[in-house]
Amino acid sequence: MTRYVRSLGAVLLVGSCLPAFAQVYDPQQRPLQWHVDGGYSITTGRTADFLSNGWSIGSGVTWRPIADSPLALRADLHYSHFDATDRLLNLGEVVNQTRIDNGNGQILGLDVDAVLNVPLSGGVRAYVLAGIGVDYRRIELTQTVAVGGFVCDQWWGFCGQGYFPGDVLVDREETTRFAWNAGLGVEFPLYGGQSWFIEARYNRMETRQPTEIIPIRVGYRF
Repeated sequence: MTRYVRSLGAVLLVGSCLPAFAQVYDPQQRPLQWHVDGGYSITTGRTADFLSNGWSIGSGVTWRPIADSPLALRADLHYSHFDATDRLLNLGEVVNQTRIDNGNGQILGLDVDAVLNVPLSGGVRAYVLAGIGVDYRRIELTQTVAVGGFVCDQWWGFCGQGYFPGDVLVDREETTRFAWNAGLGVEFPLYGGQSWFIEARYNRMETRQPTEIIPIRVGYRF
């Protein structure tokens, strides 16, 4: 949780230091806006014991039902990818009684959040958001083996049996659970009613041992 607070603090610090790009941004004139985003995803809690920090991408839409209201409704579809830690690989070897060379974790989620916007100077605005969703998590453990096949080298004109490394699936665990999130961000205006933003969230998936991540994303809203 300490890492989460620090991440959110960093977002606010960036927001207070960067100027607005234009003075023509009026989000109340556009009740429906799409966005794309991507960035770094930090694992925290027990999740960090088994999955290392990874990356995240996403897309979504923001709807403002009342033009002059600071409240909005936002939906996000997001995907995060993480490599397995040595602890998870070692645990996989014990459970499966075989060598484990690689592993990864993937999270695909759909969130619906309420957003409260707070205008700042120069068209910049801060916002806080919180909501619920559904997350799908997949953990895969693999073993690297030599795979044979008939190959041809066009440069040397040679054809024959060749071998190359390939990953063979050893174990897979999949689960879908309720999730919730909360976060904050800062949005900066661009011309034509577009904008870019930076935000951080705490996302918790209610698995048997909670899956906790902190995505820090930079996005473009249009």
